[in-house]
Amino acid sequence: MKRQKKAGIKKEVKYFGAAVFLAAVFFFLCFRTADTANAGTENTARYKYYTSIEIEDGSTLWEIAHKYMTEEYESPEAYIQEIKQINHLDSDVIYEGSYLCIPYYSSEYK
Repeated sequence: MKRQKKAGIKKEVKYFGAAVFLAAVFFFLCFRTADTANAGTENTARYKYYTSIEIEDGSTLWEIAHKYMTEEYESPEAYIQEIKQINHLDSDVIYEGSYLCIPYYSSEYK
């Protein structure tokens, strides 16, 4: 009878040990996957670049800001101010066919 109890306890300990091991592997994989899922987000370096765009008929600085502005800018107004500064513009008037240099950010290092 004692041998049967000892054998039953040994089996329970084996199963418990295996369950603990599987749980540890599961949690390791979950947290490892969470790190991989967050890769390329907030902690990724972002680089500032400039590109040239041609002004189309009816375009405004406001429309350009909404199309090209990235989250690094606090507002469209701040982005427009930078465009005006880069292009030496004294007003918001832009002309069809002319070109503007505009800034943008990317996580891709070029």
